[in-house]
Amino acid sequence: MNDLIIRYSISKKLKAASLVAGIYLLCISMYVSILQAIDKHFAFFFFAGIAGVLFALILVFSVTVWQPKPIIVIDNEQFLIHLPRQKIDGVIAWGDVSQIGIGLSFLTLSTGEGKNYKIDMENLKYSDLRSIKTKVIEVCEAKGIPYSNL
Repeated sequence: MNDLIIRYSISKKLKAASLVAGIYLLCISMYVSILQAIDKHFAFFFFAGIAGVLFALILVFSVTVWQPKPIIVIDNEQFLIHLPRQKIDGVIAWGDVSQIGIGLSFLTLSTGEGKNYKIDMENLKYSDLRSIKTKVIEVCEAKGIPYSNL
């Protein structure tokens, strides 16, 4: 069974364009700053170059390192959730789940310990919501977990 990963981030084309622009800005800004520093001419262009380096680093980091983590990851062993405004933010192991209720835009999971989780997914795209429901049903059938529509 394949893992389902829902991640909302910028497109790959926009990432590539931003990365190229950030590296270009970084090179030009460093060149200007270094030339001004060698000439010992600490005027406007030197500080503009320093600001350009900072903006370039922010741009490069924002499209590489500072991308958000996946919102939902569903695999054979666990259900990882990082949705905003939820009471649960973490991992639910499929071995702990005793029953699942599937609603229009939410899931309810009951565990053997008597805990009930309601996962509200109304802020997801419809295609992602449909994929999540399909994957949950697939896991339920594979693991023998009872599920029902609500």
